[in-house]
Amino acid sequence: MHTFLSANNLADLTGTSIATAHKWGENGIYPYHKNEKGQEGFYMEELTDVEPVRMMLRTRWEDELHVAPLRDFTSVELFAGAGGLALGMHMAGFRHVLLNEIDAMACQTLRRNHPEWNVLEGDIHNIDFTPLRGHVDFLSGGFPCQAFSYAGKKGGLNDTRGTLFFELARAVKEIQPKVFMGENVKGLLSHDNGRTLQIIRNAIAELGYTLIEPRVLKAIMYQVPQKRERLILIAIRNDIAGHVQFKWPDPYRRVMTLRDAFFCGELFENDVPKSEGQQYPPKKARVMAMVPEGGDWRDLPEKEQKDYMGGSYYLGGGKTGMARRLAMDEPSLTLTCAPAQKQTERCHPTETRPLTVREYARIQTFPDDWLFEGNMTEQYKQIGNAVPVNLAFAIGRSLIRLFNDIDAQMPEESHWEEANKIAQGMLPPKLFEINMFAVKEEYPEKIVCNQYAKKNRVNISKLDYTKNVLICLVPDKYIVPYTNRDAKVYFTGKKFPSTVALNKLYYFMPYTKGKGIRDLYQIKVARIAPKHEFVTDADENDLRLAFEIEYIAQLHDDYKPIRLNIWRTFTDTKLRNVLDL
Repeated sequence: MHTFLSANNLADLTGTSIATAHKWGENGIYPYHKNEKGQEGFYMEELTDVEPVRMMLRTRWEDELHVAPLRDFTSVELFAGAGGLALGMHMAGFRHVLLNEIDAMACQTLRRNHPEWNVLEGDIHNIDFTPLRGHVDFLSGGFPCQAFSYAGKKGGLNDTRGTLFFELARAVKEIQPKVFMGENVKGLLSHDNGRTLQIIRNAIAELGYTLIEPRVLKAIMYQVPQKRERLILIAIRNDIAGHVQFKWPDPYRRVMTLRDAFFCGELFENDVPKSEGQQYPPKKARVMAMVPEGGDWRDLPEKEQKDYMGGSYYLGGGKTGMARRLAMDEPSLTLTCAPAQKQTERCHPTETRPLTVREYARIQTFPDDWLFEGNMTEQYKQIGNAVPVNLAFAIGRSLIRLFNDIDAQMPEESHWEEANKIAQGMLPPKLFEINMFAVKEEYPEKIVCNQYAKKNRVNISKLDYTKNVLICLVPDKYIVPYTNRDAKVYFTGKKFPSTVALNKLYYFMPYTKGKGIRDLYQIKVARIAPKHEFVTDADENDLRLAFEIEYIAQLHDDYKPIRLNIWRTFTDTKLRNVLDL
């Protein structure tokens, strides 16, 4: 039985153009065939002198699936996102000690799917990793690649200062794992004529690690139905590097397609579940309906091409991402953070609509029970930014094999329990919502927050900078009274953090989205009230906290940007902190 490989896929595997792959067939360099669906292509078994194909034909993928850790190997992941890399490494056998991510919704996604993981939400610049030194085997992270300054003379670690690679390197320096891995876009190889990568190489050497020669892995070779390429950097601590050898993962035996992603088969045990997804506006839907499967704007009638492309029609270049419809029997193009952007269209192969959230997730090989937090736009973004799970799983198995070899040469006990305990100590106190019904039962009428304010207006010259001030996000639709400084009440959302000490609140400052804080109010009392009291069409049983407030003064000449800490919605602090006293 022959394994069919389309000309498109051969081009992707070899890094050549589709035109070149077709010429190989037309000129008889490799036997050309048509499959039962009329696709032109090749049989893999007749391409044994093509290196990527030969690797797939001789793969030990099935053997590698049986690689298992000899003990609990501990790991830390940075820039964890929605968990593509973390899940793949977990499936391979790593025990995550700590995961760091700055995006609140991505952190919620990680916590929802693995409540036992220690997810440290926040800016990596503010984290001290030294408590974990000597307790972590492996560190990984897909660091965003900003331009380096090239300010130094050595071209090493100092030249990466100010970039997120520097923060990954700092974590390595503080933790001293046996092995660490960084992943990035393929373009890092050639960025600034290779100078950026050379600085990274020098920085890794400065840290005391031996870098395995970096490799670009094509996701389509690792059971991922997507043409995505990632540069993988793996470095072994110098005291270990001379005793072991890392072997890259073997590829899967064939290229997976959207048909594999969307329907029951080798990749998934059932068809893709229904889910929400973006929709095209009527004008765009009419245009996209004319594009054939696997086609793009060039397949439209000339008048439609000009209308759709506008000025871009007269510019050079293929612009093949525009008005692009995917093909069911090909892998997806690389997913972006949104499926309906004009420059990077990802239209469903047979239906005139963008891909849904779950279709997006399947193309990234997330399991169907991996759920994403946030609104639809945030979910697309999390999925589009992720490392494909099956690619991470394949790399993870190779790393577990490496750690087994290290442990065979230098055996030691697992640090899992101790490392987990240390990591938990690095996390802020766990937050939970205040139970409004319980508060109402405890305070039947109201919670007095500022007894002095009930009788006397606070004088601006007599502000007490030691008192607590509650800063709260005010949604745009409710902002007008606060802008006019005549707001009399603020009611919270359904979720209100348990860490706010209600009976200590004294002042209130509204936070305007995109601007920050400016005006100071005094809190008179807090009480439980139904949202219906403020929004007439709301449920009468929907209880909220309501703060009765009164304007005092403008504290800043203009709005002052700040970062809301608790769920990105509230901050409970001292007035002196707001004024930087």
